[in-house]
Amino acid sequence: MTEKTKAELIKEVKRLTRENSLLIKQFEKLPTKEIIEDSEANLKAIFENVGVGIILISSGKIKNVNSTLQKMLGYSEKELKELSVEQITHPHDLELDAKLIKELLQGKRNRYQIEKRYLHKDGEIIYGKLTVSRIEAKRKKDEKIIALIEDISEQKRIADKLTSEQNLLVTLLESSPDSIYFKDINSRFIKVNKAFAKKHGFATQELAIGKSDETTFGKQHSTEAYVDEQRIIHTGIPIIGKEEKEDWPDGRTTWASTSKMPLYDADGKISGIFGITRDITESKLAQEKIKESERLYRSLFESSDDGIFLTSDEIIIDCNPTVLDIFKCTREYVVGHSPAEFSPEIQPDGRDSLSSANEKISLAFNGLPQKFDWQHKRPDGVLVDCEMSLKSITIEGKKLIQATMRDITKRKKSGKIREALFEISEAAYTASDMPTLYKKIHDVVGTLMIAKNFYIALYDEKTGMISFPYMIDEYDPPYAPKKFGKGLTEYVLRKGESTLINAQIDLDLRKSGEVELIGTPTSIWLGVPLKVGGKAIGVIVVQDYENEKAYGEEEMQVLNFVSEQIAQVIERKRNSDAVKKYAEELKQLNATKDKFFSIIAHDLKNPFITLLGFSDLLISDFGEFTDEEKIYYITEMRKTAEISHSLLQNLLHWSRSQTGRIEFNPQKLDLYDVVSSNVELLNPSAERKQIRILSEIPKLTYVSADEDMLNTVIRNLLTNALKFTNKNGKIEISCADQNGNLQIYISDTGVGMSDKVKADLFRLDVTQSTFGTENEAGTGLGLILCKEFVEKHGGTISVESEVGKGSKFCITLPKFV
Repeated sequence: MTEKTKAELIKEVKRLTRENSLLIKQFEKLPTKEIIEDSEANLKAIFENVGVGIILISSGKIKNVNSTLQKMLGYSEKELKELSVEQITHPHDLELDAKLIKELLQGKRNRYQIEKRYLHKDGEIIYGKLTVSRIEAKRKKDEKIIALIEDISEQKRIADKLTSEQNLLVTLLESSPDSIYFKDINSRFIKVNKAFAKKHGFATQELAIGKSDETTFGKQHSTEAYVDEQRIIHTGIPIIGKEEKEDWPDGRTTWASTSKMPLYDADGKISGIFGITRDITESKLAQEKIKESERLYRSLFESSDDGIFLTSDEIIIDCNPTVLDIFKCTREYVVGHSPAEFSPEIQPDGRDSLSSANEKISLAFNGLPQKFDWQHKRPDGVLVDCEMSLKSITIEGKKLIQATMRDITKRKKSGKIREALFEISEAAYTASDMPTLYKKIHDVVGTLMIAKNFYIALYDEKTGMISFPYMIDEYDPPYAPKKFGKGLTEYVLRKGESTLINAQIDLDLRKSGEVELIGTPTSIWLGVPLKVGGKAIGVIVVQDYENEKAYGEEEMQVLNFVSEQIAQVIERKRNSDAVKKYAEELKQLNATKDKFFSIIAHDLKNPFITLLGFSDLLISDFGEFTDEEKIYYITEMRKTAEISHSLLQNLLHWSRSQTGRIEFNPQKLDLYDVVSSNVELLNPSAERKQIRILSEIPKLTYVSADEDMLNTVIRNLLTNALKFTNKNGKIEISCADQNGNLQIYISDTGVGMSDKVKADLFRLDVTQSTFGTENEAGTGLGLILCKEFVEKHGGTISVESEVGKGSKFCITLPKFV
């Protein structure tokens, strides 16, 4: 430094003097002692009442603490001053705290701020946000440390809880097998989990960000999803558990259960959506299979001609419509009730219904299927004979009893009627006199209905007299012969038809003058004319004086059925020359019918053996079969059911034609339309065998025929031709005029038949059911029905055939003139 001159030094001294004067003046302006004391008071108030704890440390000891710190740690001021900072610090924070204090005291830092744990007096951990500063002094030993402690225990707990919840959310997102995703207001992904990325083919989750459903899904699902999401964004209404069908660009189809909810921003506005999607494809397919099985079972259950009901704990839990039809009641009357409610107290075999039923149910429940005849009781009191089968089945893990019932009332009645007819016919040969025959007739009718009041009246047209050769009555003695008058007997003879008359109808007829009272009035009276050759020769009567429900339409039909035979027996017994002839005819008729029923029994037995066998296999080993095996068994069962159904349909037609109950209504029919409709009906079967059906019938070819019968004939002949024609064969239909009639030809290129087969083709007493070229089964009644119906029209049916050269059937029908 260069040496200063004297003048420079004097000048420097003067400058320093001026500055000193200035400092003195400023010092004089400083606050007075009172002001200082007032400031100290304010400072002390702030120190005590500030919301953070304050510690003043000097020479490593606590010199002063405020009340906030005392409350925070639970100590008094005196107790804290007697403790060291280390004693109120959590052991795990001592090392870091000591290090920072040391750096502060060494001047390496003037202040620091950390989060630190303190120990409350009761041992509780207090989390604090600590700010420490060094207060410098002129003398080193007078330096102090001031620590400000903010209690952040509550914030820490909240933060820890938030962190825990965030960890749970992350765990949920990343470990969930369901697709979880967040979308913005434009339905673009802003966050997805690993499951979502994997499902949609993204290598990482980040690659999905900014994409939309259009990126991975097909158009249909992506469009539907977008519409749903925009609806949520606009309405705020979430979608919960929606079942969705997902289409993919590669042609796949999957199913998902989706829930979507709105996302809200800080201002409460919807900013997007949040969604969770679970893949339910496997369960959906499984459900569909179950539903399909259920639909199939339900279809069989609902459409079965047999009644089927399921029981659990001796209560009916379900039944099909056939059960309701058999019992003639509503579903509510059956379901929820015990089967015992539908049985009389005693069965025909003399056993108690309840104990007998419980025994059979117990055996079936323990794996021994039961089959037996049973008599049920309808709600209206009518007894119904049924053939029953019981077996144990398991549905949804629960063991149930499946009861199958077939109404055999008509069959039994038919059997009784056949027996009655036979007994009456036999009596005509064996009875030594007419009274004996009449007694036998009474006894036989008594097996079919209530007949405690019974009489036979005979009318002699020549003399105009009515006689009563046989009469059993509770009140009236036998009537004497009389002239044709106005009794109920004459009323039936005049009308020529069966009549059921209750007390009110009887009164009305008497008031109108149509009848007169003869004998004791009855509650119910049933009279059926005895006809021979269309003429009434008498009346057979049953009556009841007390029970007005003793007879109804059913009893009338039964009596109608036997009345003709009774009339003929009576007539032929009166004419002894015709008795043997009639008996022989009746014997032949019964023999033919017996043969017929034996054929039917044989043809029905095999299909039901097949049905029962396959169904037992399916029930017992269902879980062990492959789908292909199940389909095979079900298909075979359906084929067998179709055969049985066809047989029963043909049997119904035949029986109705035999009993005269089928209506014959010939009318003008266009043969072209009839043939065309049947060809169209059978075309699917023909296409399966690659057989061509060619019709050469011109339009406007009119015949006089019953439409139902003609359809049955054409359909049976075409079906027969299809059955016996090989693949790539041909069936032709043509016609030709012949003396006012129309000859219809149905020819095929099939296997043909021998002369022996042709000779027996239309015979009822010879079984003609033969398997077709592809093992198609038949009923053996088709051609017999054709013959019956063609002859009903006054026509004929014939066949030309050679083995290996096909067959040609010809039917003749009257032309419409």
